[in-house]
Amino acid sequence: MTSDLAPPSPPGPSPILTLRISVRGLYDSWTHCQRLADYIARFVASDRFDPEQLTTRLSTYLNEVLEYVFRARPSEGEIVVEVGRTDEHVIAELTIPTDEALAQRLRDDLGRVAPADARARYEAEFESMILRPPAEVGLLELVALHGVELALREGDGAGVIVLTVPHE
Repeated sequence: MTSDLAPPSPPGPSPILTLRISVRGLYDSWTHCQRLADYIARFVASDRFDPEQLTTRLSTYLNEVLEYVFRARPSEGEIVVEVGRTDEHVIAELTIPTDEALAQRLRDDLGRVAPADARARYEAEFESMILRPPAEVGLLELVALHGVELALREGDGAGVIVLTVPHE
């Protein structure tokens, strides 16, 4: 007897944290961005083998993405941060409200940090990035220097930036 059933897909990340931030609150309390990234990272890494190492890395990565979102200036609404874990990765998803212009900007910026050429681009453009950094330079560094995977999902007036970070 044969079966036409597809093999089961790997389980999704186990949820750890969901945080809702008003866009207005992000703009009004921008000085708290690093504290927000630190809080999320400490919570997520608290039960790991080397929590300080993962906390430091994850806080840095989240801060870069939050800074990118701040500079992107999404419209009114909420930013939703969802963090989960698989056996090998921490997966953080930042959902931000978008209009067509912002959705296109996300596509363009995340397209320029594709892992296939991220390291080469970073090395080729390093000097010019120091003098006049492009908006996505922090994202490029995440991919080129730290091995973070970035992806973009879109739908229903929102863009979702997905970070996939190795545990250790």
